[in-house]
Order: sequence, then structure tokens, then C-alpha cells
Amino acid sequence: MAKNKVKVGFFHKFLDWINRFYPFKRAEHSEKDSNFADFLKFGREEGKEDVVAAVNLCDEALDIVADRIVLINRLKDVDERMEDVAAYGRMTPEDVEDLKDLLDRYHNMSRESGALRYQVTSFDAGLTAFDKLEDEAKAAVPEIKFAESRQRIFKQDIGHLEGERMVLGHERDRLQNGMDFVYKFSIATVIFFAIAIAVLVFLYVVYNIQTLIPLAGMLVFIIVLAGLLYSLRQKLRYEMALNRKKQQRAVELLNTKTAVYAHFTNYLNYEYRKYKVRNAKMLENNLEDYGHYKHMTRRLDALRNIMEQTEDAIDFFLKDKGIARNFGSIEKFAATINIDDKMSFHQELFREKTLIEGSLKRLDQRNAEIWNTLNALKAATPENERMIALIMDDYTKKAGRLVETDKNIGTTAMLDP
Repeated sequence: MAKNKVKVGFFHKFLDWINRFYPFKRAEHSEKDSNFADFLKFGREEGKEDVVAAVNLCDEALDIVADRIVLINRLKDVDERMEDVAAYGRMTPEDVEDLKDLLDRYHNMSRESGALRYQVTSFDAGLTAFDKLEDEAKAAVPEIKFAESRQRIFKQDIGHLEGERMVLGHERDRLQNGMDFVYKFSIATVIFFAIAIAVLVFLYVVYNIQTLIPLAGMLVFIIVLAGLLYSLRQKLRYEMALNRKKQQRAVELLNTKTAVYAHFTNYLNYEYRKYKVRNAKMLENNLEDYGHYKHMTRRLDALRNIMEQTEDAIDFFLKDKGIARNFGSIEKFAATINIDDKMSFHQELFREKTLIEGSLKRLDQRNAEIWNTLNALKAATPENERMIALIMDDYTKKAGRLVETDKNIGTTAMLDP
């Protein structure tokens, strides 16, 4: 991954600088820059070129010590980093393809497993009721549909019967009002004709007015009217009796259909509670969803088994190739690892290590040349031998302090303390 890459650009420039600089170190150091300023001043004042040359060589050798400390520390850091990715450097192209294939398959299965888990959990919790009742539910669907259709029919019939009963009730009230009217009309007619007959009789007896013909006509009219009223009254009584029978029949049918409706309603309520649905259509949909749910759970189980096998294969591959498992899970490893980056990282580190080792080799060669030159100067000029020996001894102390400082502090010492 990108965050694991080493920032090697600056250090490569530093190495290139070292490779160009050695063994072509500048021949002279100024008194201000020299680590052996006293010896340099003495050599110049006394005109001892061999001492000045020895100072310049020791300055260069001391710089080499500082540079070697930097390179050795860097080499140690590179070695530590290479330990983490060394296994990737040993992998063949076939190994890389195999690992990529395993990780891609595992990552794809992990994503599919996550999607399936989301879909499974998004199903209605009521589907769990079908774990043991699926066969019963399938058999109950046609029965529930029949009960629902009968319930609807009886509900309509009950509505019609309720309406008919209300109509019969209104009809009964009208018939009763008619009978009351006929009864009152009959009484009023009797009273009216009784008064009329009395007046006619009074006129005939008292005033000897001939009222027999009107009286006879009135009697005939009374007889006809009485017959009509009697017929009307009997008709109303018959209609009342018929209305009463219709009402009784309607009540009987209403009670029967209400009882049957209540039976179907209770049955449906029981089935709805049992399967946690609201109607037969919902039960059918839930059965269909449960089929998908079972298919997904079977697929999820099979996928988990394959993932476990793939995990074992990846674990075996990693152990076989010596790749450390410094990650939380295979899933996280498969989702985040980039094999190409790891191999590129290893190649970059290997290139840097090669450069560092080459630079150290050239520094060692140059240091050996400097030491041989110092010994040659000391041997060639006996009068300066003691001075050159002091310079070499001072160089040894300064170089020792640089090494000791780096060891104690854990940082690279570039300058003389």
C-alpha cells in the first residue's frame, strides 16, 4: 500500500552524492572547516606540507566515518523494512498470480456474503414462523382463500338482510299506521252516520218530514262502506301477519349467516395469528419470500464454507511463503493488500540496499587508501612522524566519539561534538 512505501528519493540523491564525491574528496580544508584546526594552523605556519596533507586526509576520513554511520543506520533500517516484505521478494510470478486469485476470490465472496447478510436480515421477522409451519401454511392457503371468499359472501348477505329487516320494519310501521287510521276513520264514520240517522229520524217523527228514502240510501251506503272498511282492515291484518313472518325469516337467516360469518372470522383470525399475516395473499407472498430466504441462507452457508476453505488456503499459502500474519483478519487482509505494491516496495528497498552496500564498499576502499597514505607520509618524513601520529591519534578519538554518540543517542552523528 502507498502508506508503506519508503521515501527513498532524498536518500538516493545522498548516495549518488557520496558515490560522486569519493574518492574525489576535496584536497584541502579551510582552517574554519577542519576538524584538526590546530594541526592545520601549525603545518601552514611551519611550512610542513606533509602535516597539512595528513590533516586533509584525516578530515576526509572523519567525513567518511560520519557518512558510514549514516549509511549503516540506513542499511539497518532498510534491512528491518525488508524483513517485512522479504517473503514477497521470494515469490515467483506463478505464486503472485495464485495469491492474487485467492485474495480476489475471497474478497468477492466476502462482498457477496455481506450483501446476502443484508438481504437476509431485511426479510420480515415473521418469516421465521415458517421454519416448522411451511408445509402446513402451503396446505392452509386454499382453505384460507375459501374461508375469505365465504366470509365476504356472508358479509354481503348479512348486509342485505340487515337492509331488508329495516325495510320490513318501516313497512310494518306503515301498516300499523294504516290500521290505526282505518280504526279511527271507522269510529268517526259511525259517529257521523249515527248523528245523521238521528237527525233524519227526528225530522220524520217531530216534523213529519219524509226522510225514509234518504235514510234507506244512507243505510245502504253505510253497509257498503262498512264492507269496504272491513275488507281494508282484513287486508291490513294479512299484510301485518305476512310482514311479521318475513321479519322472523329475515331474523332467522340473519342469525344463521351471522353465526357462519363468525365461524369463518374466528377461523381466519386464528390462521392469521398463527402465520402472522393479514390475509391469504400476504401468506402466499410470505411463502414465496420464505423460499427466497431459504435459498439465500443456503447460499450464504455454502459461501461461508467456501470462504473458510479459501481462508485455510490463504493461511497455508502465507505460512508456506513465510508471510507474517500481522493483520486482524483474512477479510481485512484481502480487502487492503496490494501485492504489486508490496513487490515494488521490496524491489525499491533492494535497490537502495544495493546502493548503500556499494557506497559502503567504496567508502571502505577510500578509507583504506587514506590510511595507507597516512602511514606512507609518516614513514617518508621522520621529522613529521610524531606530528602525523598525533593527528592520526586525534582522528581515532574523534571517530570513536562519533561512533559512541551514534550508539548512545540512536541517531546519526554527522559533526564532531
